[in-house]
Amino acid sequence: MDTKVLLDDKNNYYLPMPTYCLQEKMFYIREYGALMLYSNGGSKILHTDRNRYLYKNKINIQEIAKQLGISKRTLERNIKNLEKLDCKVLEIENTKNGIVYRLNYGLPSIYNELEVNKYITIHFKMLRELINCLKPNVIKTYCLLKVITDEKEFKAASNSFLAEGIGLSSKSKNNLDVITSSVKILEKLKYIETKKENIFKFDKEKGREVPTLKKFYRICNFEEWNNLNNKFD
Repeated sequence: MDTKVLLDDKNNYYLPMPTYCLQEKMFYIREYGALMLYSNGGSKILHTDRNRYLYKNKINIQEIAKQLGISKRTLERNIKNLEKLDCKVLEIENTKNGIVYRLNYGLPSIYNELEVNKYITIHFKMLRELINCLKPNVIKTYCLLKVITDEKEFKAASNSFLAEGIGLSSKSKNNLDVITSSVKILEKLKYIETKKENIFKFDKEKGREVPTLKKFYRICNFEEWNNLNNKFD
């Protein structure tokens, strides 16, 4: 779980995104992220936030759909599909103040219900660019990498592992190519940094150590991402 605080100030805050549902094919991450951008903080339960919410009558569904490049009808359909997921990442409730979308971004720890895990946090400006400009598998790959590593250390991950982690079969070359393309895009846009290293293992058949090329990942912080964006302002 990403431990960065959700709120710093009104111009520099981070929003949560769930990671326990990345393998769900019907997890419409762009639509979910768009709702998250307009959401409010949830009520405290045992001194721990577990969800965020927004009232349907206080957001412009047509405008959100336009930002995502989809129709209003498609957005509303995909919101309903999010509600149907068994993982309950989104719940739609009727209240005296209107329809509420409750975004359940985290799950309580099985060891300590005061803790909430299975989510990461993303600076709101980075999240906005992700959901407005990039494809779902790219966004899911980024969220998964944020689970695996952080802004300081490089951690290894294979394309097969990343593919399975976002609900794609690693037996398909096309799916592995999707991961390769997603990683390239994320690196170009300064969301991540990568490096390759030879890891030596002893081969019993050859009777010697042989190198295996592995890829390592690090998450770029907001300042690194923002510096790249400032070059194009």
